[in-house]
Amino acid sequence: MFGVALGAFGLVPRPAAACGGAGVSSQSSGVVANAQRILMSVRALTTDIVVQIGVPATTADYGVLIPTDTEPTLDSQPVSEADLAALDAATAPKVFVQQAGGSSDGCGCPFDTAAGTKADNSGGTRASDGGVSVSAPVGIGPVEAVVLTGDTADAVNGWLASNGFVLSADGQSVVAAYAGTGRYFIAIRRSDTAATGAATSIGVHYTLPGAHQKLSLGFARLGAAPTVAFTLFNATAGRSGPLSPFAPLRLTDLDPTTLRIGRYADAVAAAVAAHGNQAFVLESETTKAGLAAMQVGQSLLGLVDDGSTIVRMSTIVPSAALSEDAFFGPYDGVYINDAVYVQNEAPAVFYASTGLPPGLALAAARRRRSGRARRADRAR
Repeated sequence: MFGVALGAFGLVPRPAAACGGAGVSSQSSGVVANAQRILMSVRALTTDIVVQIGVPATTADYGVLIPTDTEPTLDSQPVSEADLAALDAATAPKVFVQQAGGSSDGCGCPFDTAAGTKADNSGGTRASDGGVSVSAPVGIGPVEAVVLTGDTADAVNGWLASNGFVLSADGQSVVAAYAGTGRYFIAIRRSDTAATGAATSIGVHYTLPGAHQKLSLGFARLGAAPTVAFTLFNATAGRSGPLSPFAPLRLTDLDPTTLRIGRYADAVAAAVAAHGNQAFVLESETTKAGLAAMQVGQSLLGLVDDGSTIVRMSTIVPSAALSEDAFFGPYDGVYINDAVYVQNEAPAVFYASTGLPPGLALAAARRRRSGRARRADRAR
């Protein structure tokens, strides 16, 4: 069993999609793949959230937990990997490595999309199981999910244990920190009707009443890999960014040497570490119309209000450093660039004689040395 802080974990390298030319090479960059993408769309009365989870190729028991501060409504239609990949491609930052002269071109790749429908699992009479209220199961593609809540941590941990979620003592303490009256968990397991042992990746969509802009990073310690990574697509009425103590970083804050050799994720991890592992790199901003032009599917566009600004931001941290939850709000900094330029090589040191024929350059060098000698003689 592993936990989710509005996302799943594990740093997985992603091949860069190359495009451009005429003296400038470019690569679309990102820190994560598959199960680390999260869309958080704050709307007029609700917040729509899509969490991408990876369902591993295994016949063993498998589970995911997602904590929420209010009661979620689950959508029975999964968001496809293709739609999430289209969102990723449309917003990915680019690193341009400048060569000798020339200019650059952009490129984009279309993806197939699919629409979804919502199933209401909220309201009505809930079953009670050992002090925990549990919703009816909702099938979401290859997985099945329930919404559970309990007044005490012991009740929630007891239900998880009796339903096949194996937690260590430390894991139970993490769950306890997020349990309580008015707080909920989405518990996800592989569906009995899913293809046994087949690996897949889907987006789980749910809706929360009111405005919510939080990543439960403290919960991400539950079953996390040594390094965890998140890419958040935050759609709000205006530009958004992380709130203190988390720092907003820009692409220009990343080490150009690391970027030049194509190690974008390492550059992000180093920049975040330099801020006490409490920072997000703001990688791009766009609009709903911009996403539509890049052929992002309606299954995601339908969750974003007209006029919203979508800010993409990423972080990479050691799981041991996960402690405080991250909150997001208005960002009033400068425009969020989606590209950064770095030199292919360190600039050479050029002297005044550069470009002269070799004989004249040598003579100019002699004159400089002679001038220095005359000044030294006068000083003596």
